Amino acid sequence: MARSITIDRGHEIPRYSPVCSFCRHLRQSGKDRTCDAFPRGIPMPIWLGHNDHRAPYPGDHGIRFEPVKEETQVSRA
Repeated sequence: MARSITIDRGHEIPRYSPVCSFCRHLRQSGKDRTCDAFPRGIPMPIWLGHNDHRAPYPGDHGIRFEPVKEETQVSRA
């Protein structure tokens, strides 16, 4: 009887999002994928990068992707 082995079970969903990881609305709450627009969970099409959330998405409460502001560089002359 052949046995199957599953490697990395539970890691089908990436830890970082190509969209949300760069959005100022992302909530840093451990494993939970939440943000100001989706406090109960970011939809998979957005989290996986299939939708960049720059247009309205059902249930987003009018909040859309906004890039994280880069820290202002101070130049020294």
